[in-house]
Formats: sequence, C-alpha cells, structure tokens
Amino acid sequence: MSKSEFGSQGGFSATSGASGSNDGPSQGGTAPFLRAPRSRARIETIIPCCVNQLLTASLVEDVFKVRGIVVSQVSVVGIIRKAERAPSYILYKIDDMTTKPIDARHWLGRGKAKQALAPCPVGVYAKVFGILRGSAEVKILEVLQIRVLEDMNEFTSHILETVNAHMMLAKAQEAAYGQSAPSAPSEMGLAPEYGEVRPEFIQAEVLHLIHECPRQEGKSIRELQTELGSLSITAIKEALEYLMVEGHIYPTVDGEHFKSAD
Repeated sequence: MSKSEFGSQGGFSATSGASGSNDGPSQGGTAPFLRAPRSRARIETIIPCCVNQLLTASLVEDVFKVRGIVVSQVSVVGIIRKAERAPSYILYKIDDMTTKPIDARHWLGRGKAKQALAPCPVGVYAKVFGILRGSAEVKILEVLQIRVLEDMNEFTSHILETVNAHMMLAKAQEAAYGQSAPSAPSEMGLAPEYGEVRPEFIQAEVLHLIHECPRQEGKSIRELQTELGSLSITAIKEALEYLMVEGHIYPTVDGEHFKSAD
C-alpha cells in the first residue's frame, strides 16, 4: 500500500497529488480531490473492489452501493485485455477474473503531453484508481490513475485489502444502524459470512500464482496448496476446474501441473 493507507473509516485515503489526469467532461462528478486548492489537499475515500462488485453495484438515489455501502472512488487490479485510443481518451478493458471485464475510460486532456500519452500495454496487470459512473444497466470506470504493477504481490495484497475493507465497512455500518443494511448477496465480492472468500477471489488468486510460475511444467497442485494454506484442497481443485473450462489454464505433464494460457 505504497500509495494509499487504510484509514480509520475503513477506506483508503489519497491526497491531491496521488492520482493521474482526468480532464474529460465533468458530468457533475470530476474527481473532487484533483480540483482541490493547492493550499489544502482534500482527502477522499478510495475503496478497493473487485470488478464483480462494481458491475453488480446497485444504483440508489444516483449513487452506487455495494451491500448498502456507497462506492464512488475505487481501485481495482486486473489484466488489461484491450486498450483502444480515441482522440480524447483511452478505453481499457480490465479483467480480474471475477466476472466479465469492465470498461475503463482514461481522459487525456488537452495538453500536448497528455495527448501524446501512450496506452498501457495489453496483457499486463495494472492497478486502476477511478470513479464508477453509468446506470444500473451499464457501468464504466472513469480512470483517475492507471499504472502497470511493478510487483505481482500487489495483486494478492489488493484481494486481501478488498476483503478487509468491505468487512470493516459492513461492520461499521451495522454498528451505526444497529443492523445490516439489506442487500442482495450477489452485490458483494464476499460470501454472506463476511470472513468467507467467494470463489471468484480464489480463482483469481490461483490464476495469478499459475501465471507467475516460470517453469515449463507449470505450477503443481501441491505448490498451490502450500502457498494458499488457508484454502482447502477442494476449493483449489474447484478453482482449477473452473479456470480450465474457461480456457485460462491447461494441464501439462501429469494432470497435476498447470500453466497459464494468457
């Protein structure tokens, strides 16, 4: 968490100088901390999320909510599946394997330096800070900052931060209102029991470990079990089965080793 710090309210705080450019049309919600006076940097809450949470968020009174928690400025980590440059913005598709990829639009602004900005390469892992926009049916992430991961441990850290942040926010909300806010379980990237990780997170973590293995024979089930000690062998095998069916991985020498197809 080199660029952000988990705060007392269960969010991530970022100062005005921490994010990239977003000089596109304001549409009533241009990143407020980018417009803050230089004399006093404003603090805004950035909530780590998975793509599934963003795409299934409920639109309530013109704000997006996940299990009753308002999500506006968020961070996600995933693979860049597509990067298309338009005259005034770059459109990315970000895939963290929890659901279909989400569209992420990075406005370039009018400066020559910004217009010359090259898109991040396709196929790399990136961390995106942005603002969730759109409607109940169609959602898009307006990019404040996007950067390629320098350390793949950030992927694992983001998963843990997401689980922890939503647990803390849900508990804080329950304490404030005296009961859990009503919401559909599908809105959340967590199981109904806050400490239980949903299959989407397990699949993403298993794929990450397999993707990072440089050996020709790939990653073994035994190694996955060792590195994911908190997960049962059944959960790991179910994740492997799903990833094979979806075409993300394939078995190699003996059916016990796997390599990434991406």
